[in-house]
Amino acid sequence: MGEPPDRREHLRRLRDEGVRKLAALDLPDPCDLPTLCLLVGELNDRPITLVPMRMRATHPCGMWVAAKDEDLIFFDANTTIAHQEHIILHELGHIICCHRGAGVLDDESARILFPNLNPEIVRDMLMRATYDDVQEQEAEIIAFLLSERVGVAAPAPTRSAEQEEVIDRIERTLI
Repeated sequence: MGEPPDRREHLRRLRDEGVRKLAALDLPDPCDLPTLCLLVGELNDRPITLVPMRMRATHPCGMWVAAKDEDLIFFDANTTIAHQEHIILHELGHIICCHRGAGVLDDESARILFPNLNPEIVRDMLMRATYDDVQEQEAEIIAFLLSERVGVAAPAPTRSAEQEEVIDRIERTLI
């Protein structure tokens, strides 16, 4: 069956726009995630700081906070590396698309970010918290496009000669 033609067309337009936005950034291909954060920060003249934190399953698994002089990307520290990388790419999508929140930060989320501050003060500080559906779609498309270009996976560990010898003995024993 698939999606209705108008929805497919809408997503295709968003993808095409995402490709244009990334092309305009002239990012190296490939590059790793830390380099990508550094480059996007330099392009916006705002450093990007990655902040791992434990998040409840009922809360968002990531959040971009545009502070006064830097962009903070909060992400769930209690999930897989692959999921953390996707969360960061998604939040970078919001930054690249110049999104601003359309809703209000709820008290519980404000307490998670800044547990020692009054949630009203946190809301006043941030002035943004949620996005509409189109902004979420754009950020997700940018995350997908970046994941195709960015080498986010950790390199294979190198082994010493002794470790290789042990692995060889184990493999011979199992054959």
